[in-house]
Amino acid sequence: RVRIDLRLDNGTIADIAFTGRGCAISQASASILTEMVKGQSLDFVKGLTAEDLLEELGIPISPARRKCALLSLKVLKAAAYGLNEWPE
Repeated sequence: RVRIDLRLDNGTIADIAFTGRGCAISQASASILTEMVKGQSLDFVKGLTAEDLLEELGIPISPARRKCALLSLKVLKAAAYGLNEWPE
């Protein structure tokens, strides 16, 4: 479970924070993701890939833990696109 709060300033992510419960991988991934996108545009977020985040994590992720590592990206992309536009 992850919640991401962000504040936009002229289309740029001025502030971002997450709260949530989960395994260490999901928490680390959410923390790294917030650092990656702070100061960036929503278009930057829309362009992020799973591979971008996994590479930034810098550790091997097993197939069983891939969903954990990518949960925060899924949540952030839903916010960036809006639920009605999100291509998932």
